Amino acid sequence: MIGRMSTMQFSLGGVNNILDAQAQVARLQEQLGTGKAILTPADDPTAYVQLTNLKTELSRVESYQKNISALTSALSFEEATLTTTNGLLLRVRELTIQGQNGTLADRDRSAIASEIDTIRDQLLGIANTQNADNEYIFAGSASTATAYSDAGVFQGDSVIRQVNIASGIRVGEGHSGSEVFESVSDEDNLFTVLDNLTLALTDNDQEAVSSSFVGVENAIEQLSTVRTSIGTRMNWIDDQAALNENFNLSLNRTISSIEDLDVAEAISQLNLQMVSLQAAQQTFVKTQNLSIFNYL
Repeated sequence: MIGRMSTMQFSLGGVNNILDAQAQVARLQEQLGTGKAILTPADDPTAYVQLTNLKTELSRVESYQKNISALTSALSFEEATLTTTNGLLLRVRELTIQGQNGTLADRDRSAIASEIDTIRDQLLGIANTQNADNEYIFAGSASTATAYSDAGVFQGDSVIRQVNIASGIRVGEGHSGSEVFESVSDEDNLFTVLDNLTLALTDNDQEAVSSSFVGVENAIEQLSTVRTSIGTRMNWIDDQAALNENFNLSLNRTISSIEDLDVAEAISQLNLQMVSLQAAQQTFVKTQNLSIFNYL
């Protein structure tokens, strides 16, 4: 009985040696295949936790960069829209100055009023601009509905979506119509000012024309402030994007230093393990031909 147990134990020991050697070979082959030294927590528990934390931070930074890309597109789109708006307002100012000429014939003032009325409709269309997601960019948080009614009444709100571009840093995605088109003359918005202007020109009410001209000037100045704000935001996010990219590179270098495999060393270890596996297999085969009777 003692002899049988010893032989069985010896046999099991040989099998375990082969399995261990095979596991080491498989592990090294997988490491060489992936180029990574740490594949599971068992490889290095401390390093594995560190890598997990670093990769979580890396994913967060990459998310910030995606936000910055989307934010840049949104602000660039808004800037292009407001550039067109500025050109139209400058034309309204030019027409208003012409309309203040008291020697104009009625038909000339009527033509000026008609052109301003056309520009007013163009500006209303701009105020209801939609982005690629069919959101009304000047409607604030109420972006699924038009920002302005046909009568030029603001229907949105002043809430602007804030976008994370770094830890603790958020930037507004755009501007509400309340910042761009509202309160350009006392409590009147741009569209009311333009409606009053065309009526004043038609009636040859020069005092009202002059009052409306002040509203147009205020609208141009207000628009300039908004466009400056866009430029400031874009410079800010460009700077943050560069910081994020530098941090991204630093994280990748740290991850690489912990995770990447020393290929030459791994090949050397694999060769040694292959030799160990072969030796374990040969030893096992030889022991299977032995029994206690060989020694009697």
